[in-house]
Amino acid sequence: MVTLKGLSRILAVGEKNIFREISEILAVAEEANRVMRQMMHEHQSGVTMSDLAQAIRLLEKKSDDIAFKVGENITSGAISPNVLDDLLESVRLADTILDLYYNVSREMNRMSKVELEGRGNGEDDEWGALFLKMSDLAGKAILKVEELLATSNLVRMVEVRKEIETLEEQGDEVKDSGFDKLYALAPKLNYIQFVHYSEMLHKLDDILDACEDLSDMIVSIVNSILK
Repeated sequence: MVTLKGLSRILAVGEKNIFREISEILAVAEEANRVMRQMMHEHQSGVTMSDLAQAIRLLEKKSDDIAFKVGENITSGAISPNVLDDLLESVRLADTILDLYYNVSREMNRMSKVELEGRGNGEDDEWGALFLKMSDLAGKAILKVEELLATSNLVRMVEVRKEIETLEEQGDEVKDSGFDKLYALAPKLNYIQFVHYSEMLHKLDDILDACEDLSDMIVSIVNSILK
C-alpha cells in the first residue's frame, strides 16, 4: 500500500498541472473572501459597497476564464480517462466558490441600499460578527483545499481532508445558531431583513460545503489513480 510516497510519483504530468491550475482558481477565491470581509466592514473601509461588489464580480469573471481554460486542458490533454470526469467536476466546484462569493456580494450590495426603520441599533453589528465568523471559516477552508492540492504526502492528505470537514462542521454550528437567532427575532424583523439574513447564512454555508465537496473529489481522484 502506498503511504508516504510523493504524489509527484503517482500523478502524471497532466493531472499535476490540473491540480496546480485549480489552485489558481482557489487563489482568486482567497481574494474574493478578503474583499467580502471588507464589505462587511464597509462603514470603516472608505470605499463604497458597490465598488467592492464590482471587485468581486471581476474576480468571478477571472475564475470563469481560468475554469474554461482548465476545462479545455482536461479534455484535450494527456489525462487518464478514469479521472477525467472527476477533474472536470473539481474545476466546476472551485469555480462555484467564486459564484457564491459573487452572489453574497450582490446580496450585501442590494441590502446596503435599503432604508429600514430601526437599523443601526446594534443588531446589524451582531449579524455582521456572525457572518464574519463564517467567512473566516470559509477562508481557512479554501487555504486547506489549496494545501490538499499541493501536498506530496498521502497521510497529510487524509489529515487535511479531516480538517476541512471540521471547518465545515463548525460552519454548520454557526449557521444553526444564526437561524435560531433569526427565528427568535422573526416577529420583530422586516420581511426583507429576514430574507436577507437567511440568504446570507445559506450562501456562506454553501461556500464551506463546496470546499468540503472539492476536497472529497480531490481525494477520490488520487484514490482512483492508485487503483
